[in-house]
Amino acid sequence: MTMKKVVIIGGNAAGMSAASQVKRQKPDWDVVVFEKGRYISYGACGIPYYVQGLVPHLENLITLTPEEAVNKRKLDLRLDHEVTAIDPQGKTVSVNTPDGAITEDYDSLVIATGARPKKSGIEYTPSQRICTANTLNDADLIRSFIETEKPKKCAVIGGGYIAIEMLETLKERGLETHLIHRRTDLSRSYETEISDLAKSEMEKEGIILNLDHPVCRITGQNDTVEVHTTREKFIYDLVIVATGVEPNSDLAKNCGIETAVKGAIRVNEQMQTNFPDIFAAGDCAATRDIITGQPFYVALALKANKEGVVAGINICGGQEIFPGILGTAITRFCNLGLARTGLTLSEAEKNGFDAFKYSVTARSRVHYYPGGNPLTTIIIAEKKGGRLLGAQLAGPVDSVKRIDVYATAITAKMTIDQIFQLDLAYAPPFSPVYDPVVLTGRVGRKMVTE
Repeated sequence: MTMKKVVIIGGNAAGMSAASQVKRQKPDWDVVVFEKGRYISYGACGIPYYVQGLVPHLENLITLTPEEAVNKRKLDLRLDHEVTAIDPQGKTVSVNTPDGAITEDYDSLVIATGARPKKSGIEYTPSQRICTANTLNDADLIRSFIETEKPKKCAVIGGGYIAIEMLETLKERGLETHLIHRRTDLSRSYETEISDLAKSEMEKEGIILNLDHPVCRITGQNDTVEVHTTREKFIYDLVIVATGVEPNSDLAKNCGIETAVKGAIRVNEQMQTNFPDIFAAGDCAATRDIITGQPFYVALALKANKEGVVAGINICGGQEIFPGILGTAITRFCNLGLARTGLTLSEAEKNGFDAFKYSVTARSRVHYYPGGNPLTTIIIAEKKGGRLLGAQLAGPVDSVKRIDVYATAITAKMTIDQIFQLDLAYAPPFSPVYDPVVLTGRVGRKMVTE
């Protein structure tokens, strides 16, 4: 293969994974990374913990510095360079730089433009009192504002992972903390039983819940913020908008690259778009649901990193595939861990599965060993045969990593009976004799039809 020039748009997880993979395999190739900001390779998942103060410095969230990218990985990294257009036929990109507009040619292109905060129909203008929590700039702004302005009363809008984590963060910073959410339950990715446990924990920790309150607009009023819902108006010192993200796919749409579910860039298993020399990876790209085989969109860190690796390998002539995901995710609110994988019951039914749901609550450790607490598991399975389709956990923070067992089992197309037959480890500090995972198999197999 002759020497090539590879251009990467975006310098975070997927983009840097792709760039590093290409340079590792083809050190003589020219790899150019355009990043519109000043940070690369940072862990956005750590933002709530930086704001809380558990992570002392913003730099701690950075995996790879620009200097390391240039000097160690030999990448042509260009910060404060925003790609504004792609010409697939001419194989060039238009770029705004600090010194003016330029055009850069490529042999292969990777779009790794990530995701952006979703406004969800809410009217607002971002400010130091009305923030999102998606970038390092956001994190720096929120923490600096809390430490300098000393706000007393705040709200988080949304019901997903970032919203849950920011509630804990702001509570721990000593603020009177409210949750405002348009639904009675939290995120649709949680079953009602898991959502109820999370809400109970929030109330126990002093979070004020304003549920079933769709937000229309947020306005800054001198030293306060007004949140207008369809039911009433609230006044705060600080508001975090955490209503989810959407794929940042405008560049692709504007040049004829096909998009899929939720506007995410359509790619094949090798991360190629409908233009063979243009790849897409990370939070801007759609993927495939492993269970249903249908196009799927979710913004998750592991997915982004893996997709970047796959794109990089295939640019270099490989035949790597990305099989898809289950949407496995884990978080916590104070002392309650929350985790989920696979389909919800609603999703299973929408995809044509004759499914059922059941709940099992067991202790996370042997009853006589200190530190054990109830762990609730929700299982979704097919009625006939008992194939496992989804699982959700709520319980002690150190116990819900069991979700990985369920993710593995779903990937292997295991049944509830096979879950019961698993030979899992036992010792009092870790689990009861019947680990809660095995116990869900024991309970559930009685409900399965032949």
